[in-house]
Amino acid sequence: MPTLTAVCLVPSEQHVFPGHPERPERLEGFPEALSAVFPAVRVIPASAASATDLERAHPPEYLDALQAVCPKGPGYIDPAPTYVTPGSYECALLAAGGTLAVLDEIIDGHAQSGFAVVRPPGHHATADQAMGFCLLNNIAIAARHAQARGVRRVMIFDFDVHHGNGTQAITEADADVLYVSTHQEGIYPLTGWPEEVGTGAGDGTVVNLPLPDGTGDRGLLEALERIAAPTADRFGPQMILVSAGFDPHWRDPLAGFQVTTNGFYSIASRLAQLAHQHCDGHVLFALEGGYDAAVVREGILACVAAVLGEPLKQDRLGPAPHPEPDISDRIARYRSIHSL
Repeated sequence: MPTLTAVCLVPSEQHVFPGHPERPERLEGFPEALSAVFPAVRVIPASAASATDLERAHPPEYLDALQAVCPKGPGYIDPAPTYVTPGSYECALLAAGGTLAVLDEIIDGHAQSGFAVVRPPGHHATADQAMGFCLLNNIAIAARHAQARGVRRVMIFDFDVHHGNGTQAITEADADVLYVSTHQEGIYPLTGWPEEVGTGAGDGTVVNLPLPDGTGDRGLLEALERIAAPTADRFGPQMILVSAGFDPHWRDPLAGFQVTTNGFYSIASRLAQLAHQHCDGHVLFALEGGYDAAVVREGILACVAAVLGEPLKQDRLGPAPHPEPDISDRIARYRSIHSL
């Protein structure tokens, strides 16, 4: 099995709104850094996701409405605020399609792991609503695509600082999709409570781990090690998909976690270990949030190093500025909710 990571880069330069934090500059400097640090990593092209791909997660009526409203931009279509421009629909198709391109590289055996460096992000988009800077739910589309290609049990781990309400809503009734989210409590979108554990046949397949302001490397790794990992062991995924938001970093302007580049490396290393344990190392990361370009660049490079089994040479952005809160009591409570 190849061990190279495949990366698809979709900067979506036609999707931009003046002054908005979700902008093409989020990826500034990343292509050059990737080729300098990991010259053997293959960068693959993206093509637009097809209607068949999209309709596994979004109804045609929503797709038609989104396509119709974009030419009326630039403007806001959601109070988050989520914006569209005349080029946004095509950019969203490429973001979803780029995610699927990396996924297909993994399923077809050309890569063991991959990173879809795409925008706009996706995990807040529900089946029929754009929200939270997201137009199409890239990771949910990828989960359904994997299932259509014969990968029955899919685990999604979401470490964005905001809860992936859209991903949960699309997958929470599916017994074959495990959704695990670590996120900051009390911030947008005010969802992702620990008591939300899935619905119907999917009861028990949603694991929400809201954590307090100030949580950093130690807290996220404790949640991953003590809850996400044993839940994955019980579920037995055949593919791991990761909503990789870098807004948990202490430098991010939109939230209050204190994760470092070293923390992202450790999280990705543990997820890669779970992937090797359960699914031949098959793990796909897809970019979600992160609104400091240096953080996004260093975070992605840390994840690539982790899945390749290479050391992180240096955390160029430095340590978190404040001590972390003690979360041991809530970890114990979350373990009890999920019978761990």
